[in-house]
Amino acid sequence: MLAASSMTAQVAVVKEAEKEFKNASTYAAYQKAIKAITPAFSNPETEKEANTYWIPGKAGFKLYDDLFAKKTIGQDVSLVDMGNALLDGYNYGLKALDCDTVVDAKGKVKTKLSKDIVSQITGHANDFLNAGAAFWESREFGKAYEAFTDYLAIPANPRFGKNAPAALPDSTASSIEYNRALAAWQAEMLPQAAESFDQLLTVGYDEPAAYDYAYSVAYQMNDEERKLRYSQIAFDKFGTSNPAFLQRLVNSYIERKEYNKATDMLNNAIASDPNNGTYYLSLGVLKEQQNDTIAAKNAYKKAVELDSENAYNNLYYGRMLVQEYDALDQAAANMPQNEYNKYNYETMRPILLEAVKYLEKAYQLDSEQTDALRYLKNIYYVLNDGENLLRVENLLGQ
Repeated sequence: MLAASSMTAQVAVVKEAEKEFKNASTYAAYQKAIKAITPAFSNPETEKEANTYWIPGKAGFKLYDDLFAKKTIGQDVSLVDMGNALLDGYNYGLKALDCDTVVDAKGKVKTKLSKDIVSQITGHANDFLNAGAAFWESREFGKAYEAFTDYLAIPANPRFGKNAPAALPDSTASSIEYNRALAAWQAEMLPQAAESFDQLLTVGYDEPAAYDYAYSVAYQMNDEERKLRYSQIAFDKFGTSNPAFLQRLVNSYIERKEYNKATDMLNNAIASDPNNGTYYLSLGVLKEQQNDTIAAKNAYKKAVELDSENAYNNLYYGRMLVQEYDALDQAAANMPQNEYNKYNYETMRPILLEAVKYLEKAYQLDSEQTDALRYLKNIYYVLNDGENLLRVENLLGQ
């Protein structure tokens, strides 16, 4: 009797919630009905019943349609509420479909609600693209990612059979995949963003910016394998048309201590484009990693000669000059004071003054180059230049 009473209570909960769903004309009212039916999702008597989930699923699609109708006649409607109703309809619909598909002892598939569920989902397939756009405009990037994911998944779902919409053209699917990846990135869902970029770059998307964004995601994740793979794919596709792709690939090889590969790539790139400062900057980094400071300094000098308006070229060459000064200073540590003073004034001090030009230029070109300011602070201290020392300390906020 107690069991029958419990079952009756749960059925009553579902029935009462069903009435609330039928009267829900706003998403807030729909959410209230969801709260009412939620206990049935975990009760043994109702959690496996397809109708338990299809009631909120069907109501979600109906609410979307009602709000859409109001929008078409000019009423003020929240596009985010519309999108949420659509996503809820889809998610509960899939749960209902799982429960509705039952195979009996003879292997025969029995369904009661599946035809209606599939019809509602596939009939709204194109609406998920509009929902994704609405979520994006409202900066609800996580929901935009979900909507774009559903839009891509519906045509490929074998459970929808002949009712499934036609497969998207490759160009359309790639474009949506790109938006899906960006939405996940904006939502700080980095693993999901990386998975989307994996899909996108594998098919060879033609927009170079996609490869920049993919690399940024891998960089944020500190995923060296993806950084290398994305750089290789980008370089294979675009070659040296964008020097950044080769630079990243070389950096990955340097990180992995595959110096021969990095050297070969840079030598080939320089041979084909000897006036590209980016390649010499990368060559300088490579030579530094190999502890060849003279070659590194020469490479940075060449980089800044070819492109004097690049902040990194100026920073790296200025830094190498500071290191040259430090090495000379250490070597002269045991000199008599009068010899040291003369050597410092004639040989070492000019190197620091030369470094100042490039480090100041680096900061002038890019105010984010605080490394340049830190080097300048030490230089002005050594040069006993109080005015510039105070200026740099103020720029550093000290």
